[in-house]
Amino acid sequence: MKRVSGFTLIEVIVVIGIMSVISAIVLVNFPRFQRGAVVEKEAAKLALAMREAQSFSLAVREFNSAFNDDPFCLNIPVRFPGYGVYLAMSSPTVYTIFGDATCSKQYDTFPVDETVKNIKIENKAKLGSLKGFNVGICSSGCALDEALVTYLRPGPSVFLTDNGGINSYDYFEISLTSSDGSVAKTVVVRSTGQISIK
Repeated sequence: MKRVSGFTLIEVIVVIGIMSVISAIVLVNFPRFQRGAVVEKEAAKLALAMREAQSFSLAVREFNSAFNDDPFCLNIPVRFPGYGVYLAMSSPTVYTIFGDATCSKQYDTFPVDETVKNIKIENKAKLGSLKGFNVGICSSGCALDEALVTYLRPGPSVFLTDNGGINSYDYFEISLTSSDGSVAKTVVVRSTGQISIK
């Protein structure tokens, strides 16, 4: 009599059981993995916006052709300003790239609207916190309501300030979190121009 080779019923049940356990583990961890991917993408997008503002300043990008061509900021508003990024905890899902046409090292909407573009933080991610670090004022980090990273030409020189320009900082830690706060990524911006994600 010829034997037919194949799987036994017990082998099939064991394989199905193993596949079920693996599928359950993957399904349980998938939402956290997805939130982590979303937050990481938004952190990379913020770092890219910082680089974009820096490149606008380096390239001496024209803000408005009707403004003054004054590299010394004596006759404002200026046509070729420095550029920067403005973040505020009061608007945790939006940040702004701006052109510093009034040479104030601040983001203004009056008398000149300095907005270049508003960037939306998508997919249920948001700003978690803004911290400024300065050896003299906040060596362990001060929580901020607003943060500005301004790149002034021709260097560009980098200025890290709160809105109002009261304090300047050595570096910022900008935390982005998932909507439930379970996943976070931090974008670190230094006054030397370095931008990193941790």
